[in-house]
Amino acid sequence: MFKAFCPSCGADVPFKSPASVMAVCDYCQTTVLKDADSVKDIGKMASILEDYSPLQIGTTGIYQNQAFTVLGRIQLKYDDGLWNEWYTFFDNGKEGWLSEASGQYVFTFADGVANDAPAFESLRPLSKYRLYSATDVRTARCTGGQGELPFKVGKGWKTQTADFRIKDNFLTLDYSDGVPPQRYVGKAVELDQLQCQLLRDQDAIHESAGRIKGQMQALDCPSCGTQIPYANQEFKHIVCPACSANVELTESKAIVVEKHQQQSYKQTNLKLGDLGNIDGVQYTIIGLLQAAEMDDYSTMPWTEYLLYNADKGFLWLVESSDGWEKVKVLNEMPDNSRDNLRYQGKTWKKLWTYRAKVGYAAGAFNWRVKVGDITEITDYQANEQKISAEKTAQEVTWSLAQKVPKALVEKWFNKTLAQAETHQLYDKKGLFKFFMVILWLINLPIIIFGSGSLVLTLIASAVLWFLAMGT
Repeated sequence: MFKAFCPSCGADVPFKSPASVMAVCDYCQTTVLKDADSVKDIGKMASILEDYSPLQIGTTGIYQNQAFTVLGRIQLKYDDGLWNEWYTFFDNGKEGWLSEASGQYVFTFADGVANDAPAFESLRPLSKYRLYSATDVRTARCTGGQGELPFKVGKGWKTQTADFRIKDNFLTLDYSDGVPPQRYVGKAVELDQLQCQLLRDQDAIHESAGRIKGQMQALDCPSCGTQIPYANQEFKHIVCPACSANVELTESKAIVVEKHQQQSYKQTNLKLGDLGNIDGVQYTIIGLLQAAEMDDYSTMPWTEYLLYNADKGFLWLVESSDGWEKVKVLNEMPDNSRDNLRYQGKTWKKLWTYRAKVGYAAGAFNWRVKVGDITEITDYQANEQKISAEKTAQEVTWSLAQKVPKALVEKWFNKTLAQAETHQLYDKKGLFKFFMVILWLINLPIIIFGSGSLVLTLIASAVLWFLAMGT
């Protein structure tokens, strides 16, 4: 281990990995660059925003039977959120990166230069590279770092990356140094699989996460002064329920990013701060949003509740006129090489594709939610379960939904729930059924007793289907 003294404050700055070229002083945030056997000060590195992550410098674990230690971290920010890249060093001398975003983890390792990679500007969600499908394409900048790192990086360092998946296999093309990009390959992992030691416990997370100077408890909206309930100081994006200000937490303060006009809010059964015991785990409702399908026909909005537990991460509950669903974002990609999906040994039949628009949001989120956000959603079904692909201009995510009875939700939250409202006007499926009945009532007698065409009627039925389903 190489140990140096910080050129700025004189504190010890250890280099535990021989591959590390820089380290951030824990005491004064000076970036220390190792050059042969000497070190030099190359400026201050911004403090990272402590978040809900259980990882920290010094955390150890095992991946594929090899022990590793977390030595450093960089925090990368994009328009709607941020993620952590944890630099790890293995006992066998191998280096790796443990990526952490919204409670999901991926381990990747350098795999050389990708000479066959497409131009970054040409990539979109679901673009193909080899056999992989793109799930995330975005530009981000470094907002802070700590510990040791294998390359020189500073505040404002810009990166362009594209992430690809096949099931739990993961590939990243990193265009930060230009073309051709660097390639990293690995797998999606669960934190429990890594047998980690020296993780932060819940008390440590709550003590440090998202700390706003001078604000030890609840956050007051910097726009209107209203106390924003259950911000928990762990989440970087908060929507004020009173004035609709979009508030972002930085390393030292809360700032108003923008204000937007909320649509009318429909009363919900569950509220911010409600506690629910789900499958033996206590979750807190930290955020809620309401969205509606974008079409020419009025439908009731549905409500999505974001739940959080420090150990288990995030969970969603969806309340709609069709009932309740428990939803978990998948950390692996179903096989979508055909029109239908293959996942967990089952075929999932494609139902329909539609666009949804956020009309209301309140509370804390792990990304920046904005009223007016539009997402393209494709639903697939197998028995009582549903998989949804949600696509924006930058990413596509997959989630698994399981229907749950209202009585079970009542048991989870220990409260009586009102019956969900039904659609006031025809929804797409109802519209399809209505016009289909009319079509066949008119044409069937003509087909049987006259000169009507069965083929033309079937074609008309197919057209109605596609118009109604939005595909």
